[in-house]
Amino acid sequence: MEKDFNTSYGTFTLERDSDEDKNLRAWDASDIYALETFKSDIESTLNKENLNITIINDSFGALTCALAKHKIECVSDSFSTHSVIKSNLGLNILSRDNIAFTSSSSDIESTPDVLFLKIPKSNNYLEYLLQKISRLIGSGVPVIGFGMTRNIHSSTVELFEHYLGEVHTSLAKKKARLVFGSTKGSVKNIVEYPVKYSVPQFNMDLVNNANGFSFGKIDFGTLFFLDHFPRFKNQPEKVIDLGCGDGSLALLAAEKWPESPIICVDNSYLAVDSAKENFKINGYEGRSEFKVTDCLTGIDAKSADLILCNPPFHEYHAVSMGVAGRMFKDAYRVLKSGGSLFIVKNKHLGYQSYLKTLFGECKTIAGNKKYEILKAVKVI
Repeated sequence: MEKDFNTSYGTFTLERDSDEDKNLRAWDASDIYALETFKSDIESTLNKENLNITIINDSFGALTCALAKHKIECVSDSFSTHSVIKSNLGLNILSRDNIAFTSSSSDIESTPDVLFLKIPKSNNYLEYLLQKISRLIGSGVPVIGFGMTRNIHSSTVELFEHYLGEVHTSLAKKKARLVFGSTKGSVKNIVEYPVKYSVPQFNMDLVNNANGFSFGKIDFGTLFFLDHFPRFKNQPEKVIDLGCGDGSLALLAAEKWPESPIICVDNSYLAVDSAKENFKINGYEGRSEFKVTDCLTGIDAKSADLILCNPPFHEYHAVSMGVAGRMFKDAYRVLKSGGSLFIVKNKHLGYQSYLKTLFGECKTIAGNKKYEILKAVKVI
């Protein structure tokens, strides 16, 4: 894996938060394009030696490290993203004293001189961020959107135009493109977040924040899991919904096992906010603990006897077992001897042999043409 990130601001060592795919770099061409353009065309026009810069969605810290001499607010929806950026700052012996880390579910703390926005894959999350920018920052702040061309469509530019006014795009360079605009103050929202939906067959009314895996509806894998939910004679002593999303699996657990402590865990701040609100509106407020963390970091070893999980099989834009593998290893650590991990997965994903080797026992308990539910038992 290439680690030397060469820019007009210097060379930096950057690592990803997963070693699953050694061929993936911790930056892409749009990071370089944004920095080169800022250095050559924009930075000097701001007439300020020490800038206030807001950077949103800096995946592994490419921009944060390169611009670390300035005062930076680093905004992300991912706990692990903030962690890896902090790690990369340390690798490059860069101070974190002038860098604030803010979750995308929180307000932007200050008005920047310039704002960088790495364009996300989902338009709902982009719109949510543009709403936040237009509502909180006021008018006249230059915004540099950047991303790979595969993630920039006419609908992307239309969202920029609605929330920022007149915008223009750069030429494509190494399959990367920039979108330039400036804030114009608060405007009328196209969509109000969070959105609401129902799962009538399980009597659930749910809210869903932006950036969820299956935005505005329950995903089919989760629905299959709910249809084939684990059964136990006794109440589990502790239940964890790992990668909880909007908390629908944990809500059914709260209904089935009213005496069982439940923990909802997700890497996404917005997901955990959704789960917390869904417990409240469905009458289970106070029934669960909610934690934003990477996999099960911070959860005691051998402390749970049941973990539910609908693991992701993408890491950023790449198909990878990196996140799922870490989830499984952490589940093994946190489960008591004899404890069970239940997962739902796409049928083509070869998790079963991996889980059998790790846990000692793994079997399929339900399946259809697209999904399977696996039960892995910690034998030792």
